[in-house]
Amino acid sequence: MTAYTNYGKTSSAKSSVRKPKLSERNRRTSKRIGSKNHRTTAAKAAAELSIHLEHLVSIQTVRREHHKSNIRVRDATAKPLITGNNAKRRKRWRDDHITWTLMIGNR
Repeated sequence: MTAYTNYGKTSSAKSSVRKPKLSERNRRTSKRIGSKNHRTTAAKAAAELSIHLEHLVSIQTVRREHHKSNIRVRDATAKPLITGNNAKRRKRWRDDHITWTLMIGNR
């Protein structure tokens, strides 16, 4: 309020910018870890970054830095396994069609 009464300003000249959590070197390390393996989780990337930096880094910090670097790190989608029933069907189909020959043209 004193800035307004003294100078007619609605905000003070002080800037409330927080110190960044990671230095530029740490950001490059985070970027290298995220670029190396796109099929990892942010938690695994944070754990690996914490090992490199020798202090804990939160998952949210890693996500934020990867987002700024335009790196999309995500866990791989689980693929369904072939069931026993499906394997039998595939084997039966293979056995039925193994004697087929390739016919080219009108011969």
